[in-house]
Amino acid sequence: MYSSGIDEHVIDSTDTQTKSPNESKKIALIENTFTYAAYQNGSFYNFYELYGPEMFKRSGKGINTTITDNVYLLKDKPIPHGPFPFYLHPEYNDIPYIKYAYLNGNLVQKNNQFMVNLTDADVDQGKIFLEDGGNAYDILILLHNEYVSQPEYNNLKKFVANGGTIVFTEGNVLYAEVKYNSTNDTITLVNGHDWEFDGKSANNSVGERWVEDDKEWMGSNFLDYSSSKPLYFGFNPFNYTHYEEQYLTNPNATVLIDYKAYGFPEEYTNATIATYHMDYGLGKVIHLGIWGHIVKENPVFIEYFDKVIIPLALGKNVTTENDRFVRYMKMYSDD
Repeated sequence: MYSSGIDEHVIDSTDTQTKSPNESKKIALIENTFTYAAYQNGSFYNFYELYGPEMFKRSGKGINTTITDNVYLLKDKPIPHGPFPFYLHPEYNDIPYIKYAYLNGNLVQKNNQFMVNLTDADVDQGKIFLEDGGNAYDILILLHNEYVSQPEYNNLKKFVANGGTIVFTEGNVLYAEVKYNSTNDTITLVNGHDWEFDGKSANNSVGERWVEDDKEWMGSNFLDYSSSKPLYFGFNPFNYTHYEEQYLTNPNATVLIDYKAYGFPEEYTNATIATYHMDYGLGKVIHLGIWGHIVKENPVFIEYFDKVIIPLALGKNVTTENDRFVRYMKMYSDD
């Protein structure tokens, strides 16, 4: 069920009216295959390791960097469809986040729903829409979709504006832009993750590609603070350890869990890391705000995802259940 990509998309185009929370929803998980391509050995992160340290040292002195060597590492990288060699362990193949994808599917089924699997390329190609431009699905669930194309980004934003719900289950999403070549099934870096690539040379650039857009419709931005440095959580129901998080940047977001983070560097003073939801257009964004897959085996997290996140995505009022959870966990943590 959660293999990399699906070849056929069978969509019932009847009844595009808003459904009640008790009706079956059309749900798709968007597998982060563009990010897989970036993280595979012989790709973007090998380039970053070669030139990142010197680039950051130079940029700290106000000096720009232009690289023309080894730029093949940023260009025409094939999309993995199955296990692949991750750059940190090139000696064996695996599929990152696959167990987290299984968990999402299991919890969707537990809520009497069914989920299909799509990929970044499907979203890039507009396969989340009907021929008339309406949404083909009610809910999209994203994993660590860090690298996306501009068409994919636009389509995700349109999906929410049309009335759809996106559940972001990870921090550090929609961070860098790539270009997708559908003929060759490859990606090439365009801009983000501190580099801009024009096909011939790479130059130092922005970290988060769509800072203002992310703030507008997703409600948060990436907390660019190394996982090797300490960050603490005053309220930590899932026993979470700092790795990659979002911080709230849109006042219209409704906080479900404020993790009471502290120990920020100066540039993020008073930042709020939270699980939240926010309306945009006719739709809704639900964001865990944390790197969810690292707590995928935590029973409290699993229960919260099952009893609050999935029902909220299905259109149910979860205020009472969420408040009960927060009160109970605060009492538990105070004991």
